[in-house]
Amino acid sequence: GYPETARTWTHVQRRIAAAGYRAVAVYMRGYPPTGFADDYSVKSLGADVLALIDAFGEQSAVVVGHDWGAAAVYRAAGDNPTKISKLVALSIPHPRGFAGDPTIFWEAPHFVYYQMPWAERLLWSNNFAHIDQIYRAWAPSYDPPAELIEDVKATFRVPGATASTLGYYWAALRANSAETEAGAAASISLPVLIISGAGDGPMESGRFEKARSAFTGHYTFVELGGVGHFPQLEAPDQTAEAIVNFLGPPVPPIP
Repeated sequence: GYPETARTWTHVQRRIAAAGYRAVAVYMRGYPPTGFADDYSVKSLGADVLALIDAFGEQSAVVVGHDWGAAAVYRAAGDNPTKISKLVALSIPHPRGFAGDPTIFWEAPHFVYYQMPWAERLLWSNNFAHIDQIYRAWAPSYDPPAELIEDVKATFRVPGATASTLGYYWAALRANSAETEAGAAASISLPVLIISGAGDGPMESGRFEKARSAFTGHYTFVELGGVGHFPQLEAPDQTAEAIVNFLGPPVPPIP
């Protein structure tokens, strides 16, 4: 997600691993230490998810994504559902919840101001003070540990990282309309868990209900009271419990 690193998943990841799963938290493309890319489209993010399943030597996997990670797992499930057994998405609805609706930019104006020529300067000025502002605005009840914020800022200090992370937003507003419509039209039939914070700054909760028709299989929606945009950080135990309960015991491999 943004602005985060893979280490924001440590607590939840350990709980999932303790339940018997192989739990891997990855850095998305363009987030150091991964390499930079030329393409940050949602289509490419979904392809990364599917490629990672192959890279770990698995036929299929449960995929869990937050924010841009949620966009990635939705797309992966739409493109190749045979490789995904279950899907968990946090804080962002399926694109059917906002595609073609310009009012989303009132709720999430950063999509607009990140298009401005001064966007990178906004991000890195005053020791990345914008990162602190985002956490205050998107998760008003959360006081992030100083080491967490410093970890995020250290990631963005890597030369080229501000452009690569903002590249997600640049690609989103320059996406081919047919491609965007296809993503919104794609239904997902596999079991799905959606987790949302009731106090999420940039996302109006009604959009999750608007996106409900995209899911034709088993569907569970969990809204966490007093939680903003970062459930895995703000309420790690509740988030982990919801995920582990949804997953159930792991299925043993066929001998």
